[in-house]
Amino acid sequence: MSTLIHGGTVVPGTGNMVVESGAVILRHGRVADVLERWDRDQAFDGEVIDASGCVVMPGLINSHVHGVTPGPLMPSGAPALPDDEWLANLDRHLLAGTTTVLNLCGFCTMDHVREADRRHAVHVRGATTYLPEAERAARMADGRGLPAQSGHSTVEKMLNDGAIAIGELGGGQTLGGGGQDLSYIPRAIERASGVRVHSAQARRMKEAVLGRFIDPDACDMAELGAAAAEAGLEGQIDLAELRKIIADSVLPSIEPALNGIREGVQAAARYGVPAILHSAAATARVMRELMDGTRGAKTPSAKASVIASHANHPSHTPAEALALAKLGRDHGWSAEVSVFDLLHRKQTVTTREHWDVLLKEPGLVDVLATDYGHEGHHDELISAVQDVAEHRYRSLAGAVAMATSAVTGLIPGIAPNGGRIEAGRDADVVVASAEDFRDVRFVFVGGVCVVRDGRLTPAARR
Repeated sequence: MSTLIHGGTVVPGTGNMVVESGAVILRHGRVADVLERWDRDQAFDGEVIDASGCVVMPGLINSHVHGVTPGPLMPSGAPALPDDEWLANLDRHLLAGTTTVLNLCGFCTMDHVREADRRHAVHVRGATTYLPEAERAARMADGRGLPAQSGHSTVEKMLNDGAIAIGELGGGQTLGGGGQDLSYIPRAIERASGVRVHSAQARRMKEAVLGRFIDPDACDMAELGAAAAEAGLEGQIDLAELRKIIADSVLPSIEPALNGIREGVQAAARYGVPAILHSAAATARVMRELMDGTRGAKTPSAKASVIASHANHPSHTPAEALALAKLGRDHGWSAEVSVFDLLHRKQTVTTREHWDVLLKEPGLVDVLATDYGHEGHHDELISAVQDVAEHRYRSLAGAVAMATSAVTGLIPGIAPNGGRIEAGRDADVVVASAEDFRDVRFVFVGGVCVVRDGRLTPAARR
C-alpha cells in the first residue's frame, strides 16, 4: 500500500527546516520520498491525503510514560493495571500522535513490554530499575505488583533482554512526592479515620509534617492542624497520630530510593546506557552529589548519560528548577520537561511557571515528555510541541525535534530508524491541524493507517 500526503507543512523532525505545502510518500512501511511540492493533477497509485491546513510530522516519541504494559506500575512496584486500562493509555497516546513510548515502570519485565508492543500499534520500549536498593524502596512503599521473592531480575539481565535505559530512578511513590499525595497518604489516612482526603490536602499535610525536602525536623504542628481541619479531619484523628501516619507512609522508602538513584547512575556508566532519574525537591541533593561524581563509584557519574526527567517538577520553586537544570547542563546532563497536565487539564499541576522558566533559557531543555498525570490523563505530548512553538521557545522545526529526533539522539535504542521524515526511515507519520495540534487527523505506523479522521482504525490494536 502506498500513501501520498500532500499540501501540508511538512516538519521532518531534523530541527532546522520545514517544507511548506510539501509532500510525503509512504511505501512498503518506509518513507519513500519527501518532495517540495506535488502537482494535484499528477496521478498517484495509492491513497491520497490532502493535508492542506495541517502539519505533517514524524510520529512523536515519548520518553517518559507509565501504565502502558501489563507489568508492575510505577517505581513503587504497584499492582499492574487491568488490560483495558493500559491499552486505553496506549490508545490515548496514539490518538494524540505518539507512536513510540518508553515505559518507565522499571519493574516490568521485557516480556511485559513485548506483550504491550505486540498488542498495540504504538511501539513500546522498556527501561529497568531492577537494582537492589530501588527494589527495596519499592517494597517499602508498596511492592504488591512485584514477585514475592526479591532479586527476581537484575539490570544486566534486563539490558541483555532488550531494555534500552535505566529508569525511572526514584519516583513520587518512593520519594514522598505526587504518588504519595495521590494514593498512599490518602489511603493510610482513610484507614485510620474513615475520611478520604484529596491529593492537594494530602500534600499540604505532608509538607506540614516533612517540609518540601522531606525532613522529619521540619514539622509544623500548627500548620498540620490547619491542614487537617481543611481536609475535614478535625475531631476525626489526633494530630500526633496523623503526623505518625504521614511519616510512616513516606519515610521508610526514602533512603533506599536515593541509594537506588546512585546505583542506577553508576550502572548506566558501567553498561553505557542512559539513566533517567526523578528530578524533584527530594532528589536535588543527590543529583548535585552525582553531578560531581558518585561517592565510592569507580566511574564518575559525569561520564554516564544522565537525563533529569521532569526538570520542571513543581516541588521545586521555579528558581530552584532553573538553577538545578543549569548545573546539570554544566556537568553534561540532559534535561527533559514533562507537560503533566499543566496546559489544559490542570488537575495535578496547576502552574506552568516552571515550564516557562526552563524553556525560556536557550538550550537548557533537550526533550519534551508527558509523565503520567492523574490516572493516565496527562496533557498530550503534541500539545506541548505546539505550546513550545507558539511561545517561541523554539521554532516549529525545533519544537517538533524535541519530541522526535532529539529523543532518538539521547536514547539510541528507542526508535533507531524513526524520529524523522526522511527517505528510508520508518513510515511513522502524523497529520494534525495546524490551528490546534491536538486535532490529529491521521497517524501512520509503519505505513499503516492507525488513526483516520481522528479515530482509531482496527489496525491500532492487534
